Amino acid sequence: MENQLQSLIDGAKAFGVVRPTGEFRLELPKSANFFVGRSFAQNVIRVDKPELVLDFTDAVLRLDVEEPLGSDINVIFLAGMAKHVRIINLKLYVYCKCPATVRKITGIYNTAFGVKLENCRVEIVSEYAMGVTAVANYGGLDTHLETKADNFSVSGCFLKAQAVSAAERNCAVYGFYNELANSVSLTDSFVYANVKGNGGAQRATGVYTNGRFGRFVGNNIKANGAHNAGKLLEAAHACGFANEGLYSLIASNNIVGEWGGTCVGLENRGSFAKVNGNKILATHTVKGRSVRNFADDCVFDGNVLTSTSRNPRLFELAGKNCVIANNLMEALLNWWDYRSSCGVYAADENAKDNIISSNVVKNVCDCGIFAARGAAVVKDNVFAADGHAAGFVEVAGPENAALRSKLDEKYIISVTE
Repeated sequence: MENQLQSLIDGAKAFGVVRPTGEFRLELPKSANFFVGRSFAQNVIRVDKPELVLDFTDAVLRLDVEEPLGSDINVIFLAGMAKHVRIINLKLYVYCKCPATVRKITGIYNTAFGVKLENCRVEIVSEYAMGVTAVANYGGLDTHLETKADNFSVSGCFLKAQAVSAAERNCAVYGFYNELANSVSLTDSFVYANVKGNGGAQRATGVYTNGRFGRFVGNNIKANGAHNAGKLLEAAHACGFANEGLYSLIASNNIVGEWGGTCVGLENRGSFAKVNGNKILATHTVKGRSVRNFADDCVFDGNVLTSTSRNPRLFELAGKNCVIANNLMEALLNWWDYRSSCGVYAADENAKDNIISSNVVKNVCDCGIFAARGAAVVKDNVFAADGHAAGFVEVAGPENAALRSKLDEKYIISVTE
């Protein structure tokens, strides 16, 4: 069946439209490996021609994997020559029952300029530990200039990646992964990553990017660590959005890290990021961080930051020259459920010369803003602590030894009844 589909694509002319029909039962390729990105991989379907429209409105693609993998697998691979290809209305379902492996499987792997995915559904489920990525984009060049996979656009899509049981070995699961490609766009899409495992060696990340000038607008993004009780620190880690790219625009998204030992809504390591109008949640976890920022020169404005963690930090700041303003931050548990709780934590030695102003910090029991001297200008914030929270301090710093000790992460442990 994949030969029929491959023949349709190979036989199309540039600027043509390919409209497969029916259900295609794909099989793993028998061909040699190709070097793709950072490793060797086999491609089930390969697109080489530019300016094509691949319209899967009347087609369904399925791939069942049972035999052990000898290399990484890309179900649909777009080579560098496939510039400006549009893939629309794709329905791709991959189910893996192969033994646990260090190999990874990717639904769509793009290395071409200007590719667009529109109204596509990509679902990959693995029963055992392996790397799983729904959609990956690889530019491979750390530059402000152009890379081969720039201007990659994903809109109106459903991306789902799961490793149902991953305790056997290390594995990483991603819904959307962009490596060193600039000016990518992810809009109006649902992105879900799920992994079951133990600790940080098994990690689910909804969206990851380290390319420059990315736009991420209007998405529902969720990473899930498969531990719904949220009491074990040793459970798998979940991060809704991990940004390492410079000049990223992140706006109007629902971002969730949930059901893990450590859950992070948004982790930002890319300078000059603008993060505004998002709802960001870290939930069902013993260690929750709604936002962690390690980058300099960023703006976080008008977001809703919440957490149901037993030890929440609603905003963890370790960068310089950032603006954190006009955000609503609220811890959502009852006061007696907290082991420790803090609104903004800015005690890292790298936190310098920031502005923390005009935020509302609600329902944390220990400290509203915990900041080292010189970490920030703190003004015009509103604090609304639970009336039962004895000893609550609006603003404090590391000189408060008792508070410093209580907020120290080394004291976070699993919750046992």
